[in-house]
Amino acid sequence: MATLPQLVIIGAGGFGREMWAWAEQSVQIGRDWTLKGFIDDNVDALSSARSPGRVLGSIQDYQPSSGDVFVCAIGVPKIKRQCSELILGRGGRFTQLFHRTAVLGNEIECADGVILCPHAVVSANNRLGRGVAINLHATVDHDAVVGDWSQVNCHCDLTAAVIVGSEVFFGSRCSVIPRVRIGDRAYIGAGSVVLRDVAADTKVVGVPARRIG
Repeated sequence: MATLPQLVIIGAGGFGREMWAWAEQSVQIGRDWTLKGFIDDNVDALSSARSPGRVLGSIQDYQPSSGDVFVCAIGVPKIKRQCSELILGRGGRFTQLFHRTAVLGNEIECADGVILCPHAVVSANNRLGRGVAINLHATVDHDAVVGDWSQVNCHCDLTAAVIVGSEVFFGSRCSVIPRVRIGDRAYIGAGSVVLRDVAADTKVVGVPARRIG
């Protein structure tokens, strides 16, 4: 019988501990990996009894084995990309983590490293890039694109045909109306309502959302 790959979670903080729970409950078809542990650069602070799995070492030093697969449980897109690219550069392989309650439509493209948390909804004809995380009760409506390393936090609503660049951060409970485009590395504050396009490297907050940086 073939040995199953072992899942390593990058990031041992609160989001990582959530991912451990979601992984235990997931329905990755056939449960095609087992849980191995966490890697995190703050090993001393995070090697506590409250961690559900053991910390295997630091991200900077960890050398992937042939049996490892990874997801990145870091909520800051820039850091998520940097840590993921470090592991990729050492030959690490990323998998997808879909909670069993996530809802998926037809004709969806999900790249390696995508995380769908409990009750996330991803509708028809969507594309999710590398390392995208769709958090608790967040929704992505039909014909949308979410770029690499972007973070869609709890209860966000990205509506039809929204185009999101790479490394975009969406705070909890924000919403974006249909066909809006959001540039790379934009920051959408919690509770914001986005009614127009957002340029790259821009921060917006409020209802309606306005630029603050």
